Amino acid sequence: MRHRKVWPSALSAILLTGVLAGCAGGDGGNSPQNSGNSGGSGDDSPQEVSLRFSWWGSEVRHKALLDAIDLYTENNPHVTIEPEYSGFDGYYQKLVTQFAGGTAPDLTPLSVDWIDELAVKSDLVVDLYTLDEYIDLDAFDADFLERYAVFDGKLAGLPMGVNGMVNLYNQDFFDRFDIPEDTVWDWETIHTIGKRVHEEDPNAYLLGMFDYRTFLQPFVNQQTGNQWIQDDKTVGFEADALEAAFAYYQQLLDDGVMQPIAESSLYKDLAENLQWQEGNIGMMFTLASTIAKVKTYTPNLGVSMYPVPADALTSAVLVNPSNPLAISKASKHPEEAAKFASWLLTSSEAAAILKDVYSVPVVAANAEQLVADGAIDSTVAEAVQIAMENPGNPVNGLSNNQELNQIAQDILDRVAFKQLSPDQAAADLMARLDEKLRSMP
Repeated sequence: MRHRKVWPSALSAILLTGVLAGCAGGDGGNSPQNSGNSGGSGDDSPQEVSLRFSWWGSEVRHKALLDAIDLYTENNPHVTIEPEYSGFDGYYQKLVTQFAGGTAPDLTPLSVDWIDELAVKSDLVVDLYTLDEYIDLDAFDADFLERYAVFDGKLAGLPMGVNGMVNLYNQDFFDRFDIPEDTVWDWETIHTIGKRVHEEDPNAYLLGMFDYRTFLQPFVNQQTGNQWIQDDKTVGFEADALEAAFAYYQQLLDDGVMQPIAESSLYKDLAENLQWQEGNIGMMFTLASTIAKVKTYTPNLGVSMYPVPADALTSAVLVNPSNPLAISKASKHPEEAAKFASWLLTSSEAAAILKDVYSVPVVAANAEQLVADGAIDSTVAEAVQIAMENPGNPVNGLSNNQELNQIAQDILDRVAFKQLSPDQAAADLMARLDEKLRSMP
């Protein structure tokens, strides 16, 4: 997916200096679904509480979460949950402003790209290990949580699903150009087959647009085996690795393997690209959680492993938790928020409602039941399974930093528009990253 954002440094500065103090809630319940007495009322009646739950996504996701909220509040009438939902555009900026102003929602999913700013540097969300009395942590795979949702020893959020980067392809396109579905993809194979496709039909392209996350970072990481940005705030590569990536990218555009940037840049994501919808683009690199949306435009889809060269030092296949559900430190009722989050992500009732709106559920029993019932799209389940077969190392916080990512995306765009040659782009990116890293606290 391609989300072109500018992350204002002023907002980051507010976050870095405006850490909010946590407010203790007064809740003493034990069950995720039946919250019990919150204390302080002098009787057995639970204290009435109101929680704000904010998220972004599609209409399908909105409806599922609203239905889940209705079921929870029906079973827990003392809890009111105020839903706040929207599309992705502008969500991060709004959330940062809310955190800075002390008006953040009690619960909100985080993009993994935001965890470094919100959970690590600014310490604005609750370490959910401190609320383990109210969360069924045993329902989650402890190693998965430790590997993908714990930062500096703190559990930043409860994964709303398991996500993974795969190659998603149009089966009709593959049939049309005699591309075997069992092709083992690497970067050379992509160029060879993509060039042939475009020579056979000048209106057809094997690929749409790449972005930093789906191409530049993994391409370089496969050569180095390192994090994009190391924990000591140094880059994990040399300029020649960047130059090779930019040169390859430019070759794909020059040889018609990819749709021209002037056309593809008109769309925020490839699924909305008219050429994709009309069957003139063959495949994309995307997360499993996007597959349901893409299928609304292109129903005949298959999945395969993200391109991994035989000599790669790491697969760089991105596997991550789908939008870890975090609790704001400003929440007045963190225990009640934790009970709801636990129910939403561990109960079979909630799983039956949410299905695959956040990819495949983390709780194995729920995922297995939904697949068996046909409630999760088999392509989504297969995508997660493929990604988990050869995952890259978890991406560290600095490599997910929004400002650093935007620098890389800007340079990649300039290469695409031929404003920079590959060697110029490599030198420019090295210099700008180094400058930014030296200025970071």
